[in-house]
Amino acid sequence: MARQTEIEKLFQNFVDNTLTKAEYNVLMEYIKDSKYERKWEEMLDGHLFGTKNSSNLEEKKTNDRTKAFYEKVIAQLEHQDKTGTSPSQRFPKNKIRRGLFYKVAASIVVIVGLFFGYQKGFLSNDEGIPTVVNTIDPNAIILKQGNGKVKVVRENDQQNIVDAKGNIIGSQKGNQLTYKTDKGSTLKELVYNELTVPYGKRFDLVLSDGTHVKLNAGTSLRYPVQFINGKKRKVYLKGEAYFDVAKDEAHPFVVNANEVNVQVLGTEFNISFYPEDSNINTVLVKGAINLYEENKENDQNAIIPLTPGHMASWNKTKKKMSVKKVDVDLYTAWKDGILLFRGTPFNSIRKKLERHFDISIENQNYFLENQVYTASFMEESIDEILDAFKEDTPFSYEMGNDKIILLNTDQSY
Repeated sequence: MARQTEIEKLFQNFVDNTLTKAEYNVLMEYIKDSKYERKWEEMLDGHLFGTKNSSNLEEKKTNDRTKAFYEKVIAQLEHQDKTGTSPSQRFPKNKIRRGLFYKVAASIVVIVGLFFGYQKGFLSNDEGIPTVVNTIDPNAIILKQGNGKVKVVRENDQQNIVDAKGNIIGSQKGNQLTYKTDKGSTLKELVYNELTVPYGKRFDLVLSDGTHVKLNAGTSLRYPVQFINGKKRKVYLKGEAYFDVAKDEAHPFVVNANEVNVQVLGTEFNISFYPEDSNINTVLVKGAINLYEENKENDQNAIIPLTPGHMASWNKTKKKMSVKKVDVDLYTAWKDGILLFRGTPFNSIRKKLERHFDISIENQNYFLENQVYTASFMEESIDEILDAFKEDTPFSYEMGNDKIILLNTDQSY
C-alpha cells in the first residue's frame, strides 16, 4: 500500500510539473516493474484520458518531435545500469514496446507534446541518458516554493498552496495568492517562496501578516511563507510593486531592492527596481518610510526619511539618493491597469509598453525617441496606442509576433 501511495504521489508530481530528476528516476523504476502494471493502468486511465482505449495514443505519437521524445524514454529502459543488467534483459524488448510501458511512454510524450513549456521535457546528457529538465513557459506566472518545487500559477485559477509536509499554507483565487495567517506559529526558521510575474501580466499577493502587494509586469518577489515573531518582516523585490503594509510596530516591514532598503511600520508606497533602469525609485503614498543602503540601517546619517507625495531615487551608477515632490498617480496608476504619461519622453514610454504588452519595440525613428507626450490608456491594444501617437508625430511601424519596428515616414522634420 505504501508503494502504491508513493507511485500516486510521483505521478501527480509529474502531472503538476513538480517532478524532480531524482523522482523521475524512481518513477521510471516503478514503470519497469510489472507488479504495478494494474496501478499504472488505473492512474493513466483516470488522470489522463478517462478511457482504456489506447489506440488514440498511437495516432498522436506520429509527429517527429513526439516520436523523438518516445524513443528517448525507451532508451532509458534499454540503457545499461550500474549492475550490468539492462532493463531490456529483465523484460523482453517486444513486451516493453508493445505492453504496459508502451502505453506509459506514449502517455508521457502526449503530455509533453500537448503541454510543452508547462511540463518536463527529455534531453540527453553526455552519456546519452535521458534526463529531466525544466521547460516551463517563460510567459507563465511562476511560484517557486521553499522545497525547490516550481508551480505554474494560471490566471483566474483556484487552488491551495501546500508546503513540503502537505500542510495548506495559502490559496489562490483568481489573480490573487493569499497566505494563511498563523499568529500562533512557533516557526523558528524562515521558509521563503518566490513569485515571478512575466512581462504582459500583473498579479496580487497577500502575505501572512495581511500585507497586500500588487506585482507589476516583469517582477519577482521573494518573501517568507510565515514571518517569525521578534524579527523584521523582510522581503526581496526585483521589478515593480505597490505595497499596502499591515501595521505592526513590533515588527518593521523591510523591502530590499538591490542596494536599497525601505523600512516601514504600516503604509502604502510603490517601488520600481528594474535591472535595466538607471534608478531605483520609491514613491510614498501614505504614512512614512525610511530608506537606507544595504547594511547601513544602524548609521543614522545614512537613513533618508520620506514623506507622502515624494519620490526617493537611488542612482545605481553614482550611488546617490535624491528626493523630490512628484505626481503620485503617475507612478501608481499601473496598479489599476492604467498606462499614464505626463510630459514623458517616448523612450520611457516605449519601455513601459514593452513590459505591459510583453513585446519588443525597436525604434528607428530617432525624432520620435525624444518626443514628450501626455496621455493615458487603459484597455487599448498596442496597435491603438501606437496609432494615437501617430496622430501627433507621423511614423509607420511593422508588427511581428513579438516585435514591433517603428520607422520613419517620408515626411521631413
